[in-house]
Amino acid sequence: MQTTSQKNTASATIQSSFLPPLDLPHEVPVFRGEWDEQGVYVYQAYCDAIADWALEHQKFGGPAWKPSRMTWIKPSFAWMLYRSGYGTKPGQERVLKIKLTHDAIAHLLSQCKLTNTNKDTKLKAKKEIKGTGRVQWDPERDLYQSEGKEPRRMLRTRAIQIGLSGKLSEWYVRQIISIEEVTDLAHKVKAAHALKKADGTLSAMKKMRDNLPTERPYLPLLSKEKLQNLAMLPGASSDSVIRLGRGHATLV
Repeated sequence: MQTTSQKNTASATIQSSFLPPLDLPHEVPVFRGEWDEQGVYVYQAYCDAIADWALEHQKFGGPAWKPSRMTWIKPSFAWMLYRSGYGTKPGQERVLKIKLTHDAIAHLLSQCKLTNTNKDTKLKAKKEIKGTGRVQWDPERDLYQSEGKEPRRMLRTRAIQIGLSGKLSEWYVRQIISIEEVTDLAHKVKAAHALKKADGTLSAMKKMRDNLPTERPYLPLLSKEKLQNLAMLPGASSDSVIRLGRGHATLV
């Protein structure tokens, strides 16, 4: 029987295998999210009918669910808040936190191709990779500071968005470990971000820190070649993502 010390050592060893290399250049995009020894958390926002069914059955389905629809999962809570308007946009009133195993997130990403956030490239990508998954790197959002009526845009940091369609989306649904609701937390962050003074927002956010996700760098269990193709390791793809903000990136 393992002692507590042995268990902690084993857990630390397992978790260290999911950390990016220490010498990773700071410009290279990093998958950041909340994760532990069992798996990785991602976020999605839906209408009441889909959210209620998902929470009751701990998977997606029901009359309102459309399995053929492209679905996007987001490891960044701040980006989910931005995308859903803190859980207030029509059809995105309920913010859900979903847990996947490490193997599941790796398989999903193994079926993805990198796409650009540029509109022309996105249109081209839809035709070229229909039926597969997509990875986008968008400017990260700051959970602790606001800008206008949304989380502050962080131009030097990118957040990963994972798009799933067809059979890949259906496979994702079958891999879910758990689903919990974080809509109330989203609304509390919205209230803190609505404060007029930046120091007031920061103070309010620090008070709810214990309830916020602890997001940290993560490296999925993928081949070096695939990690390079998705821009998670140095290479042509990461160079293109780095240049996105300059307006002349071409993804490979």
